[in-house]
Amino acid sequence: MKLSILKTVLFESLNRFCTLVIVLLVSRNFSVSTYGYFSLFITITSIGQTVIDFGSQNFGVKELIKLKDLTTIKDMVRTVSTFRFIGFAVWVLFSIVYSFFIEDSFTFASLLILWGLIYLYYCDWILKGVGKISSQALINLVTNGIALLVLYLLIWKKLDLSNSYIISVAKIGPLLAAAIISGFFLKWMTKSNLVLVAIKKTWPKSQFNETMLFTTGSFCARAYNSIGLILVGFLTDKTSLGMISYAFTFYNIFSMGRAILITSVYPYFCKLDRQKALKLSLYLNLSATAGFILFLLVYLNYSNEIIHIIVPKTTPVSEIIRFNFNVGVALIGVVCMSFFTITFLQAFEGGGIFNKLTVYGLIIVLVMNLVSYFLGYLRYSSIVSLLVAESLIALYSYSYIFKKKTG
Repeated sequence: MKLSILKTVLFESLNRFCTLVIVLLVSRNFSVSTYGYFSLFITITSIGQTVIDFGSQNFGVKELIKLKDLTTIKDMVRTVSTFRFIGFAVWVLFSIVYSFFIEDSFTFASLLILWGLIYLYYCDWILKGVGKISSQALINLVTNGIALLVLYLLIWKKLDLSNSYIISVAKIGPLLAAAIISGFFLKWMTKSNLVLVAIKKTWPKSQFNETMLFTTGSFCARAYNSIGLILVGFLTDKTSLGMISYAFTFYNIFSMGRAILITSVYPYFCKLDRQKALKLSLYLNLSATAGFILFLLVYLNYSNEIIHIIVPKTTPVSEIIRFNFNVGVALIGVVCMSFFTITFLQAFEGGGIFNKLTVYGLIIVLVMNLVSYFLGYLRYSSIVSLLVAESLIALYSYSYIFKKKTG
């Protein structure tokens, strides 16, 4: 069990590293507008994962883990796959409507729908449910690694790549390969076809309600982190989008590391009693804050060099880029101060408080960005709103924990 967890963390870490290198290759070797287009696709499809998953990564995996008989497993897969079809229908509608606000609307909508169709039949949640999570992580690592190699060779040959071609190579191609390999692996392992199953016309209401709860929480969590950039995508030009995307990439690099650490620590959290877990959470928050202070000292002295890790050296560091990077650093500081607080709440307070916090965050970010748009400051507010939301959520989280402790 421990070996499986270690393998999963290792493969997932390397997979995220490949994703990061792909993003940096695009940001450093193509125009600001091209990177903005690419970054927008990544941002929107991250929300699309939640929509199409429709609870399968939470409810589906949880239920499949309990089952041993192939017949009952197949019946549960049919139920959850039906929910995913509902999510896909919503995704198609969203892709068409949103693309009206984007340049090359037909191409962008087509790419979003194609990605969604592939993801619909991507059976990673089934493999996780039947205990093959490390195998799925390895498949993702291999396909992303190949995509990274192909993209690097194309850039090395100095080929003129279109926006859609870059997205196809870096995002759609590896997903398609992973979906095909995962499907064949699952069929070989179970001796049954669990990917292409008939959908149900009726389903238990309690199961649908539970998936809606998971989906709502996950959607709000992803949306409030992404809504600012999405609004910039259809309310401004692609160059502005690209300049703002650089700072979001900077923050997302940190978020990748944070996600890996939280994934590793969460199972251990759940085994502790509340008091010990709280002490561990506060200790880890303090350690993360100390690490941030060291990073801040480096950033204050070498900000240009750090910015140009992501921004091409040929691109001047404009006022917008520098402002958003500085706010991004402040955002990392706030998140470090409450690094494991949300993890603690999820482990000991359930999903209700998490959903509540993400809804608050989404409302704050959405309102601030819409107001800023009408005042002409949208290019500055997308990441500022996220800083405000994270700060208020951190304060509320600490207040909730200690109020309950003393109550």
